Amino acid sequence: MRHEFDFFELPPAAGRRIAFTWDDDNGEILGGGSGFAMGLIDDAKAEGFVICDDIGGQIPVFDPVKSASEFAAVMGLAALPESLKPFYPTRDYSGFVAFDDDADGTFTPEFNVLF
Repeated sequence: MRHEFDFFELPPAAGRRIAFTWDDDNGEILGGGSGFAMGLIDDAKAEGFVICDDIGGQIPVFDPVKSASEFAAVMGLAALPESLKPFYPTRDYSGFVAFDDDADGTFTPEFNVLF
């Protein structure tokens, strides 16, 4: 199935329109925004994970062009067409690591202040 993306890039490059299609059957990404999408995918594959702020953690990434859930996570919930929103990972996703997974169940942010 082809999923059509059409959104505006978030800051710091806000305002640039990103439009492309992704075919979840063959992994093909077409359109003017395909380079943007492939850049995000390449970064996620290099890191081995993608941060999912909407669920407060990260999931492992292996091959986003062949996995609807990984592709949805890499693109981000706000950029997804309605056809892909059901595939966005939840905290039950295999390999999910929550930001609040401290031993006591709390999240302790660390701030480094540079002067």
